[in-house]
This record gives sequence, C-alpha cells and structure tokens, in this order.
Amino acid sequence: MATAPLPADLQRAIDFHGHLCPGLAIGYRAALAAARALGLSRSADEELVAVVENDSCSVDAFQVLLSTTFGKGNLKWLDHGKQVFTVTDRRQNRAVRVAFVGDHLRAKRADGSTDRDNFLAALLQSSESAILKVEEVPPAPPDLARIEPSLTCARCGEGVQESRSVKAGGRVFCRPCAREQGL
Repeated sequence: MATAPLPADLQRAIDFHGHLCPGLAIGYRAALAAARALGLSRSADEELVAVVENDSCSVDAFQVLLSTTFGKGNLKWLDHGKQVFTVTDRRQNRAVRVAFVGDHLRAKRADGSTDRDNFLAALLQSSESAILKVEEVPPAPPDLARIEPSLTCARCGEGVQESRSVKAGGRVFCRPCAREQGL
C-alpha cells in the first residue's frame, strides 16, 4: 500500500476498526459519497439513519464518519449480503442509496485469489463513479429509537425489553429462554 499520509477521517476509521482492509475502504468511500450527496456531517443523535445491507467491515466506516450507531438506534442492519447503504437525513427529509459496483477492480491472480493490496489501492484511488452507484431515493427512515421498560425473564433472570419479551402462563421470558421452553 502507498506510504502517503492517509486522510484524517480514514485514519479515525482505521483506529476504530483495527486495520485497513478493502471492506473498510468500501465503507469509507460509501460514507463519504452519502455525506457529499446530502451535505452531511456526523450525526449528534438520530437525525441521520444508515440502513446497511451487510455486516462487514464497511459498516465501521459509517459509525466513525457519520456517527450512525446501533446504540443510538440510527444504524439498522438488513441481512442482504450486499455492499449497499441507504442514508437518510431526517432534517432534510432526503435519502441517498449508495451501492458498491467496483468488483471489476478485483485483480485475480493465476490461482484465482484476489490481489488484496492492489484492490485496496484501487478502492482508495478510483473515482467515485468507478466504484459506487449513488442515487437519491425516497426517504423511508425507521421509527426513532424508543426507550421502554425492561422486564425480568422468569427463567434466566436477565432484563429484556418489554417489546421483545414473550409472555406465557403469566410469566415473562426473553426470546432465547422462550425458545428453550418451546414457547
């Protein structure tokens, strides 16, 4: 990989994630593209929402660059296995969908494996349009995160959100304990 200094925001993402890899680079470029398209900065609370369609390294870049996190309730995961990210700005009532389309940059070796370093360099150096499809879409943000009471599971004694509890026979169970009880 090149020895040139990395942009400060990319370095923050690397520090958070633990290393620089193609997945983080994809997320970095996608988060920057979404921010540029909507004129965004980091989210203080829930004004931005990122709906990500994978659980890969790329998502960490959204957490760092846009401050969309599971803890704030403004990072939602759809298990589609796609490098696709939809960011909604509730203040502007606008959303953008960013899809990674740069698989053509994956140089294959004779043995069929990918040359990781060259792929990573291409991800960081290619034009946005060469690796991402960015399109404005109708905003459809999920509901704001809600704070709700916790109940105590009758089996394990752990707290569980009321909306995610299972009630049976006048007792409250967390989902794992309810499954074990055959409920």
